[in-house]
Amino acid sequence: MYHRHWLLDQGMHRRHLSSPAMTRVLPGCLTRTDHPADLRRVVLAAQDLLGVPSAAGGATAAELFGVRLPHRATRAGRAAVHLDFEDGATPRRTPMLVIHRRSPAETRRVHGVTIVEPVVALQQIARRLTHEELVVAVDSLIADRFGTVARLELEEVRRVAGQARGHGASRLRAAVEHARERVWSPRETHLHLMLRRHGLPVPELNHQVQDQVSGVVYYVDLAYPEQRIAIEYDGMEHLTDADRVKRDHRKSAVLHAEGWTVIRVYAEDLLDPTALLARIHHALAPSTRPPRVLSTAADGLRRGRSP
Repeated sequence: MYHRHWLLDQGMHRRHLSSPAMTRVLPGCLTRTDHPADLRRVVLAAQDLLGVPSAAGGATAAELFGVRLPHRATRAGRAAVHLDFEDGATPRRTPMLVIHRRSPAETRRVHGVTIVEPVVALQQIARRLTHEELVVAVDSLIADRFGTVARLELEEVRRVAGQARGHGASRLRAAVEHARERVWSPRETHLHLMLRRHGLPVPELNHQVQDQVSGVVYYVDLAYPEQRIAIEYDGMEHLTDADRVKRDHRKSAVLHAEGWTVIRVYAEDLLDPTALLARIHHALAPSTRPPRVLSTAADGLRRGRSP
């Protein structure tokens, strides 16, 4: 991060400051376009500009804490930096820096930056997120793997959300009600919410299955263990990464050998889940058929045959 006046004092021409080589990230502050400052440095510079004690709030605090947010709410999506403060005159709002004069909230330090507590930050942005985006965020807070900087216990999140008042409180509580522990990716959130919306039983998330021969442990994205039904989401990396493809084949072989039915899900199935839901309903129904690997309609079309 560089202050504009400092760059001019060092001899940089004004034309260079406005060239594509430099990017303005705060009023009077720039960064190199080919090596941009990270969010932490931007927030520290913003707090220095404000000149009074402040805390990163809203989406800024959530991103610094590692919460899963939609792209538009992140620094990469050109979201503004949000700061909360209590004393002093309210500075002018700019597209890059938004200052909120709010009552003091609980704070914590993350990577040397003072931020409001993550659950409070989510309440502050609850009205700007869809319900699913908010559940994705809460799922990341309570995830035991691939989650935030520090894991929050579900009961603690429920307690804070239950005591919340004001704008966004009811939306936050609704998201916490639908959140689940052991959710390791946004797609898993979308899947478990979709099953809930369509009246299907709530599955277990990242259910552990061990290969009885090799001892290797695999995790099923969504599972109905009693019925031995595994629902696996395959993103693009599952189709293009050779090592991931091999591991998926081994996992399917182990599940099949253990009597599981495997239902594979692709991105297009989330856009039109009709065939996917039909297969899950069919798999959950009592049946004497031997277990087999089921693909969705999209998978069948991908392989050149009708579903």
